[in-house]
This record gives sequence, C-alpha cells and structure tokens, in this order.
Amino acid sequence: MREHDMSQQIKEIRKHYGLSQQAFARLLGIGEASITRYEKGIAPTKANANLIRATMIPAFMAGCLERDGDALTPKQRASVEKIVYAEVTFDEGGDVMDTTEIYEITLQQEVLNESAWDIMAQISRARAEAKLKGNDELTIIYDDIEQQIARLVPEILSDSAANQHAIDEIRGQLKGFQQFLSTQLAKAA
Repeated sequence: MREHDMSQQIKEIRKHYGLSQQAFARLLGIGEASITRYEKGIAPTKANANLIRATMIPAFMAGCLERDGDALTPKQRASVEKIVYAEVTFDEGGDVMDTTEIYEITLQQEVLNESAWDIMAQISRARAEAKLKGNDELTIIYDDIEQQIARLVPEILSDSAANQHAIDEIRGQLKGFQQFLSTQLAKAA
C-alpha cells in the first residue's frame, strides 16, 4: 500500500472511532510520534501497517479495548465502545465472535435457507397431488406447513438467527417438516 493511502486510511479509521492521534496510538500500543509520522506520509513498519489495518475489524478493536482501553480517558473509551460494540457480533455467551465463527454461522444460515426452499417446493408439489386426489385434509395440512415455512424463511437469515442455538432450533423445525413429508409420501406410494 502506498504511503499516502496508509496516511489517509489512518485518518479515516481514527475519524470512524472518534479518536485523536494520541488515543489511537495508546489503544494500539504504538508510539504517538509514529502515528503522527504515518499520517504525514512516512511508511509504517509492516507490523504496524498490519496492526493499523486490523483496526477496521470491529472484533479486533473490541480486543484492543479490552486489553488497553484503560489507556483512554473514560469519555474516549465510552465513545469507542459505543461504535465498536454496535459493529461486532456476539455469541450466545456474550463473547465477541471472530470472523471464522461469523462465517460458519452465515454458512449454516445459507444452507438452512436452501433447505427451507427445497422443503417448501416438495410440500407444494405434495399439496398439489393431494388436491388432485381429492384429499382435502392432507391438502390443508400441506398448506399449513407451507405457510409455516414461509414465515420461517425470513427468520433464517435474520440477525436474531445468527447464533448456534437459533440455527439448531430452525434446523429441528425443518427436519420435522421434512420427516412429516417423507412419511406422507411413503404412505402415498
């Protein structure tokens, strides 16, 4: 990265978190004079450049606050915490999730979403077949299940389902719908 780009990046990061050069340096454990030089266009060391770039990751900043937050004034710390904790994702235990954990949860949500749509398509076909055969009771049951899944789909990708407990609960619901459908299709065959 060019020196000018890093200089601008540092200023933008500090502005985002509302930190002075001094406070930013203290939070990262970098010398205050170094931050001043970097903002004037002097290239940071590779380690410091990586450290500064990492501050764009809210979970990293949460760790910095936990480790070195006492180096800030209470007002500065409260201001940065407000921004950081609005941007991080927490697990069920209230711990900050790292990027890998967030990716895993997101991946599971996507898989559940695909499963939900697949089950809904199967239910829709089964409902149409039950209707053709004149089985009004089963048609109503399939219609009800299809509506339940339709209500579940937006929840799957919501922030409220971005934890393992919610994902397991949704997975269980979908598994129940799938098992019911499999049982009904086996009876019809």
